[in-house]
Amino acid sequence: MGSDVKMEVSFRFLSLSRKQALELERKFRFADFGKHFKTGESTASLNLEYIDLEAVCSFLGETEIEVGATDIFISLVSEHDSRIVDVPSCVHEAIRTIGSKLVLSYTVV
Repeated sequence: MGSDVKMEVSFRFLSLSRKQALELERKFRFADFGKHFKTGESTASLNLEYIDLEAVCSFLGETEIEVGATDIFISLVSEHDSRIVDVPSCVHEAIRTIGSKLVLSYTVV
């Protein structure tokens, strides 16, 4: 990735109950919580580059969160309207391990 493109990769939970959110906070203390901008549902995200995918898989099973209620989010910010960017290997591994869909945001500033 070039230094002129800022990339963030996250694993997101798109609809959490209060109980699931509390359990997530207990297991993954570095989770960021918020509200989904379209649905208003409670959400959380984990920096994909620093999480243990097996722990996430276990958490999904323990809390009965469907894979369809999660995604892998890549955010790219650049001053340029066209760039080639290498996706980190953690993204490929998360798709292979968990099976969540991939969502991409590209913002030109």
